[in-house]
Amino acid sequence: MQIFLDQAEMDRLFTQHPDTEKDGGWQGLLVGLQKKLNTVTGELNLDATELQKIPRYAFDYDRGGWENTLKAIFSRHLGPRLGRP
Repeated sequence: MQIFLDQAEMDRLFTQHPDTEKDGGWQGLLVGLQKKLNTVTGELNLDATELQKIPRYAFDYDRGGWENTLKAIFSRHLGPRLGRP
């Protein structure tokens, strides 16, 4: 799925420090998305695995702040449930 992030969404994505990529699933997801993002155009192509992980990290684990980050980045594109029915 191709989406285009605006500047605020890109800024929020880049709040995750790249050095944390190996610290866990949440961190790996965000740093991986940073690497895929075209920072000039905002284009980001999400694959099926990423589309599954986004709502899972937002809604299926205890609150840790990441749900607000994911909503801030992706709700405009995936809806308030981040792609879940």
